[in-house]
Amino acid sequence: MQNRRWFLTATAVALGFALTLPEMHSQDRDRDRRDDRDHHDHDRFDDHDRQAARDWYRGHHDAFQHDNGRYWRNEWEPNIHEGFVLTPAMRGAIRPVPKDLYGRFAPPPPGYRYVIIGNHVVLVDRGYRIHDVLHFELNF
Repeated sequence: MQNRRWFLTATAVALGFALTLPEMHSQDRDRDRRDDRDHHDHDRFDDHDRQAARDWYRGHHDAFQHDNGRYWRNEWEPNIHEGFVLTPAMRGAIRPVPKDLYGRFAPPPPGYRYVIIGNHVVLVDRGYRIHDVLHFELNF
């Protein structure tokens, strides 16, 4: 009798796990899809990124080169827009985004990165194609 009770209890527990396991996997898949969308489809700056950049810029005006020099050529300005592929000269002038600013942005998708060129934070892909731009001298 005791073995039968133990067997029924074990069977009930196993059946409970069997019925809830697909639901747990479904929730994991849904969460993974949300995380994937949040982290991998971020190929443009959103309102949160723009506000974070404004907040950061208030205390860091000196982080950007505003004059014609090593990291900027005035003739490049018309080219800093979505779809433009940075030239080799422009690629040599890009700098990494400061860590304290980078940490305020959502992670870029795989193969993308944030860089600074002149007064701009730019989201580029592996081929140096611009996907979005924050123009600090205009927007901030």
